[in-house]
Amino acid sequence: MSVPKQASADYRDPRCTLRVEFTAQDAPEQLVAALDEWGFAIAVMREFEEPDAVLKELSTALNLGPPYVPSLYRQEEAKDYSAAYSDIRSDPDDLHPGFSRTTGQDWHVDGLLDDVGVIKTTILWCVRPAHRGGETLIFNSLAAFLRLRAADPEAAEALMAPTALLRRSTLPGVDHSRTGPVFALDENGELVTRYTDNDTCEWDHSAGAHGALRRALSFLAEQSRQAHSRLAVRLGAGEALIFRNDRLSHGREAYVDTARARRHLVRALYTKAPVATDHSTSR
Repeated sequence: MSVPKQASADYRDPRCTLRVEFTAQDAPEQLVAALDEWGFAIAVMREFEEPDAVLKELSTALNLGPPYVPSLYRQEEAKDYSAAYSDIRSDPDDLHPGFSRTTGQDWHVDGLLDDVGVIKTTILWCVRPAHRGGETLIFNSLAAFLRLRAADPEAAEALMAPTALLRRSTLPGVDHSRTGPVFALDENGELVTRYTDNDTCEWDHSAGAHGALRRALSFLAEQSRQAHSRLAVRLGAGEALIFRNDRLSHGREAYVDTARARRHLVRALYTKAPVATDHSTSR
């Protein structure tokens, strides 16, 4: 199993939140280097009228390919959310429990019905921040798992059991679920995660040795409260947060809108990991 640089990241290091100006000639290289080291990167984008243009230019520079629609939103009952890009903003007429509410979100990875590691990259582009709150929370769950494996191999093995975690849709009228491991090795022998700790979860405590999964979950919960493993990122208008959805778990702080400051993020998902491509002549 290969161990990425992200495994030794310490989020108390102020370098991890340094912004990368997308107009810089070597911006793609800077972003990919940050993603390798921290699991995420923050880009300051040029002004565009449409979010589609921002996301297209950024995904092209990082060689991400076309945006991916998660399996959940390809179900007939959930096709209202099947657009290539998702608007995340308060909307009392929208029943989506994550996109449309101002409440916080607990730890999760994107792609509830997708196999672990399928969605490798998430981009959140900020059209406008909230009046107060709304920070994106990041948890280095991959690094936490490696610490667990060193301290309690039996508990770590339980997290890799194929029945360990069932995630169930909480969209009204959409009854779909997916069972799988919490951590696994992908086709390249790299560790990937779908660690989630929210109301979509049903845990199989018979997975692994007796009591092992409970110890594992307790360890991960404790790690997620440690400053070296978690971070709150507040995006300004025009900034994009890019992160490895297959290596991090993320969440959100609750937020408050006002008439002049209504939080609006646009999300895009990709099945490729970022690779720097020289598009300096076209940017």
